[in-house]
Amino acid sequence: MNRKIFSSLKILLGATVLTALGACTDPYDGVGADPIAQTTDVDIVANSYQAAERLIRGLQQPLDQDKPVLVATVVDVADMRQSSDLGRIVSEQVSSRLTQLGYQTKEMKFRGSFLVRQGGGEFVLSRALRDISRKQDAQAVVAGVYAVAHDGVYITLRMIRAQDSAVIASYDYRLPIGPDTAALLGASDNVVYY
Repeated sequence: MNRKIFSSLKILLGATVLTALGACTDPYDGVGADPIAQTTDVDIVANSYQAAERLIRGLQQPLDQDKPVLVATVVDVADMRQSSDLGRIVSEQVSSRLTQLGYQTKEMKFRGSFLVRQGGGEFVLSRALRDISRKQDAQAVVAGVYAVAHDGVYITLRMIRAQDSAVIASYDYRLPIGPDTAALLGASDNVVYY
């Protein structure tokens, strides 16, 4: 008798598990739904802090903690005169983390033409930014770009030596586009630098 009960319980348990799994793997689940609404945000602050730490760990030469590092606004790779709330907050958070790590940072709001230009696959400092760096006695500039894809934002940050525009550290990462990231990227919030 116990075997019959045990066998019936196994069948009942198996049917329950299969039903539960079937509900989880419904091929029509989410069809037509907004992919952004289904994606959860990651901690943007933690990712920005990690990016700053990776830049410092990846340095090809040490930085002098008594000389400033300028942090420029992270801009849209499709139009380097444009940024968003996401680009601005990532820059601010990278600057905050560098300060927490003991580096002197200066807040600089650059116009796009002063920031970087693309040449030979690298980002190099414009002449105007090199001049600003000299006036500020800055040793390096953190510059970055982001690209918006279907369900993620790809960010590249580079630590550029102010003296000669040499890239001395670089870090790439991806943020999934959840509700917060989407709001920070909002097209109506984009700012164009001239």
